[in-house]
Amino acid sequence: MSKILILNAKGGVGKSTISMQVVVPYLYLRNEKSVVNYYEFDDENEDSKSFINSKLVNSNQIKVVDSNLREIIADIVLRDETMCIDVGANKTTSYFVQSLIDSGMIDAVDLIIIPLADGELDAINAVELYYKIKESKGDVKVLFILNRHNETRDLYSQFDIFLGDKRGFFDTKGLIENVAEDDKNFETLSDSDTIKYCRSFGTTVWELANLDRDLSAQLREAIKDKKDKKEIKMLSFKKALKGDCEIFLKKSLSPIFEKIDSLIGE
Repeated sequence: MSKILILNAKGGVGKSTISMQVVVPYLYLRNEKSVVNYYEFDDENEDSKSFINSKLVNSNQIKVVDSNLREIIADIVLRDETMCIDVGANKTTSYFVQSLIDSGMIDAVDLIIIPLADGELDAINAVELYYKIKESKGDVKVLFILNRHNETRDLYSQFDIFLGDKRGFFDTKGLIENVAEDDKNFETLSDSDTIKYCRSFGTTVWELANLDRDLSAQLREAIKDKKDKKEIKMLSFKKALKGDCEIFLKKSLSPIFEKIDSLIGE
């Protein structure tokens, strides 16, 4: 039963997005399309409630009110189930990571994903977290996910603080050079409206991409029957969104699924 953590002390880097849009569908497929147990540790937010219509996940919110989370973490991580653990930012990350290390439960984790956007603090926090984790368990698998990649921009230009300036304009080596060679694993998640709209529908990109409904036929029928204009427009929107989700799944999500597979094995 695979267990994947998503961590970064910096807020706003897309931890919940990556948890629900990447990790949950991946684990769902890996676990023969069985529901994934999703645990959200936070002292304030409950982002997982945005995905109330998802059929892939069983969501659990853990309110962090104390710095000692050892017993809670041990109780959850030792369960015989596939799980995704999404940890909130700031002090929640600090409490969780320290308790994970102190309890020894880091040995029960298959992969730690560290998301980051293109800001300086994102990269700094990502590498600092990496060091803290590796000092405790040197062989733990780590994957950095560079979130909200603007596909109209060069990757190394947008994420130059983390990856380094490959153009030679500035003397920027990139903070990833402080990461061990075997741990320089990163993938990108493209910035896309598909994620925003799927969240508005309370579901995931993967689910809409694999929606078992012929929206084209429904749209044609609605137009033929002169249905209400609002209903027709919504069907048209969903048809276009489903197509966008299929493209996003193929171009952005599938390569990350393959990378995770390569890290945690069969």
